[in-house]
Amino acid sequence: MVLPPEGVDRDIDVIKALLLLHSRRWTGSRPQVVAAVHDSENLAAAQLAAGGEALVIDAEDIAVRLIAQAHRQTGLSAVFNELLSFVGNEFYFHEEPALVGSTYGLALNAFDLGIPVGLRVRAGDVLVNPPMETVIGPGDQILVVAEDDLLIRLREARPAIAESAITSAPAQSPTLDRTILIGENSRTAKLVTLLDSFVQPGSTLDIAAPRQPEAIPSDALVNLTVGFKVCEPTRRSSLEALDLGGYQHIVVLSDDTVAPGPADDRTLVTLLHLRDIEESLGDPYSIVTEMNDDGNREVAQVTKADDFIVSTKVISLLLTQLTENRHLHAVFTDLFNPEGSEIYLKPASNYVIPGAEANFATVIEAARRRRETALGYRLADHDEEPPTYGIFLNPSRSAPLVFGSKDAVVVFAEGETAAVSGDGLSR
Repeated sequence: MVLPPEGVDRDIDVIKALLLLHSRRWTGSRPQVVAAVHDSENLAAAQLAAGGEALVIDAEDIAVRLIAQAHRQTGLSAVFNELLSFVGNEFYFHEEPALVGSTYGLALNAFDLGIPVGLRVRAGDVLVNPPMETVIGPGDQILVVAEDDLLIRLREARPAIAESAITSAPAQSPTLDRTILIGENSRTAKLVTLLDSFVQPGSTLDIAAPRQPEAIPSDALVNLTVGFKVCEPTRRSSLEALDLGGYQHIVVLSDDTVAPGPADDRTLVTLLHLRDIEESLGDPYSIVTEMNDDGNREVAQVTKADDFIVSTKVISLLLTQLTENRHLHAVFTDLFNPEGSEIYLKPASNYVIPGAEANFATVIEAARRRRETALGYRLADHDEEPPTYGIFLNPSRSAPLVFGSKDAVVVFAEGETAAVSGDGLSR
């Protein structure tokens, strides 16, 4: 595992290490090599240095994609953290001969512990949330979210489905986004471009910062209208002048012109102001925050921000997962690419009637009928309780379950808007 160190020339050290590893004559089989570069412009050079055999991750691109996906889906960072952290549930490939000849859709409720979310076919391709009619063939492996691969087992009998609880109403339509970015950094232009691919046409984005960022590709945007407001993010009066009650989502970006520690300190002050303003306004917006140090994220939880994106931690966890199983590369590529199936937190009312008694097997079936794969849920009444913040993955299939109007279901589903190319993960 090759990680970029601190400093201006961090990617140069990674590229040099990859060159040395590639040129080395190994005794026996060549070990699996995974690496990360900090700057997207150095990705091609790192791939060339690695000789095409290593897995090279674009850390900057991954961080931007996490922010873009989380900005309108409260709780998404907690889902990613559990799936990557080796604590709780994670991804496993599991071969189950008893399900050969069955379809993927029928396999969704076949396990007692563990939820299928995709397939790795015998030819090697990985399919996340494939078509429900996809037939599981000999030698195919099922991609399962479970606490441990030793706990994955078939049910003796399929769980009961509460048909009366499944909603017949159409799913809630995506709404126009009104988002404000507070602060700006070297990733702002890339983030704006990516946000444009996630939102509905007619959505708006304002950037509030001391200075107007350069190179914002306004002419190339399809769905977003971008504006700019002068703002000092650590000043309460400056934040109040932004009329924050008119926004659905707030994204706080870390200042990369100062050291990571002081940048996080400034972010903490901004968050405290934002949360106090939000309480006075009646909780009109969600807050997604970019942090540099996971220790500072823990301190910042007192601000009750909805999602914290600590890219250094995510990249380290992602690389560790890939050293354990290189086949997960295709899974993560899908997760971070708008063109594939992504993780969504959708209103529970899309699947079951609020207040109706059901179970998670019923939720899985309701999602299957919408050609989606349900893997958990988020309870709004528990969204401030660490460590899961209301997120429950791979829950009991048969335990009674009643959703409220603000609860959500965690699903794998196809994107709802236009997509852009790239995924931050390269071979």
